[in-house]
Amino acid sequence: MASGRQPVQPQNFVLLDGLRGFGAILVLFGHTIYYWGLEWSASGVVIVDLFFVLSGFVLAYAYEPRFAAGMGAREFMTHRIVRLYPLYLLGTLIGFAIFMAAAVGDADGQERTLSYVLQLIPQLFMLPSPEVLGTEDVYSFNVPAWTLFFELVVNLVYVLAFRWLRHTWVLVMVVAGCALALIYTVFYFGSIDAGPQWDNFVAGFARAGFGFFAGVLGYRLLGSPRTAKRPEKKSALIVVVLLPIICLTPATEQMRPFVDIALAMLLSLPLLWVAQSMGPPARFNALFTIGGRISYAVYILHQPFRELAARAAWHDINLYSVAPLSGIVIMILAVSLAYFAERYYDRPVRRWIVAKLRQRAASRGASAPAAAEPKSSTAFAE
Repeated sequence: MASGRQPVQPQNFVLLDGLRGFGAILVLFGHTIYYWGLEWSASGVVIVDLFFVLSGFVLAYAYEPRFAAGMGAREFMTHRIVRLYPLYLLGTLIGFAIFMAAAVGDADGQERTLSYVLQLIPQLFMLPSPEVLGTEDVYSFNVPAWTLFFELVVNLVYVLAFRWLRHTWVLVMVVAGCALALIYTVFYFGSIDAGPQWDNFVAGFARAGFGFFAGVLGYRLLGSPRTAKRPEKKSALIVVVLLPIICLTPATEQMRPFVDIALAMLLSLPLLWVAQSMGPPARFNALFTIGGRISYAVYILHQPFRELAARAAWHDINLYSVAPLSGIVIMILAVSLAYFAERYYDRPVRRWIVAKLRQRAASRGASAPAAAEPKSSTAFAE
């Protein structure tokens, strides 16, 4: 993994960080909405598609100059896996432990335990568990992880095809093709909320493909920004306020496909343009940066709390009766775990992995790999 190139710039797109952080909170809120005493047909899942767009933009900003300088697929994908795997593994193992504990004492506990162990094996390698192993969910122990699979797929396509995708007209054709696939997918499944289960798994390719490459195209159309520094404007806060209003728009079953397509395809690039063109007032920088830093952890670690709440309800512990207190408690616990896991587990583990990669590269006489990805390159989904 030779890398004699300049290190990735450490600056943050602060407003994009804020959007990612707030978006992750909204995903958590949407997944626990009943514990807040609320119920409506909202479009919160479109936030996932926005995450793919932000990922494409930020990774293009961080890596396109390096691809042009010779960075290969192996080095790039190593960066991506190092960035995503530690927290993914933690969330998966916590989920596995919850499932195993729930099987103790049940009549079919031994059979379920064997099924769970078999499901865990591919998931340890970030691969989905086949349906024949007894799961409808692609990632049974940490359902939101389905988006990481598609994130890595489009990342690999991106770097392997960069020699062609570096031509913007080719990229436009790819985005257009993915857009058509996404439209077909949304109407076929009745909404954009598809991808995490085997019966709608194929939808993930269209969602990730359109979102990610639309983000890359946004980077090109916005002049391929060379720096993350942006003028501070109070109006930047309006973008954050509008995010839940727009993405949680309710719709009837008949209107759902039209609303989802409009939000995913017509909202993403204008929102990206606004969000990358300015920053919030300086006094909000720390909050937005922390939000971006823990956003991936909030996203990939909140499923265990969702599972525990669901299992409590199954055992006649009526958490709905104490809403919204139950929702607030879940939110506090999930965000707290995310903060401490990111700071005291994820960062140290990634530093250790990078140090080992450097030692290995040095022993082969190669240049050491870059220490880390840019702070704003966290990518995830539902």
